[in-house]
Amino acid sequence: MAGATDAERLRDGSCHFQRSRLIWMIAITFGMICLGWITLWPSTIPYSHLGIFGSFLNYLVENYHQWVCYGFWVSWLIHIVEAFYGVKLCQSKGITDPAVQFHWFIQTLLFGYASFGLLVSYKPAAKKHY
Repeated sequence: MAGATDAERLRDGSCHFQRSRLIWMIAITFGMICLGWITLWPSTIPYSHLGIFGSFLNYLVENYHQWVCYGFWVSWLIHIVEAFYGVKLCQSKGITDPAVQFHWFIQTLLFGYASFGLLVSYKPAAKKHY
């Protein structure tokens, strides 16, 4: 028998993908960029030009830089673990298309739980038994 058509694959859930909400994508990207900047290049931040936010960042760098560094690397570690577990979760939920699994992997790697939560909450349609 020939492979399943695109419509059949969409119906059976093997190609299920859902993009994270834009607001979460923007917020997480902004947060990770700020954490990365504070962690890797704190001397290049123009604190005086950022107003109260610059004062807050300077306070973090001066008083809690080591903890900010830990937070940055731990957050990346969590994103990586979530991304790999997301691929396993795809397989267990019947999402078998490798391209779709790769989309889930990249989205979860970049946006963490904003993507992973969508995958966890996905309920595939029950298989029909004839």
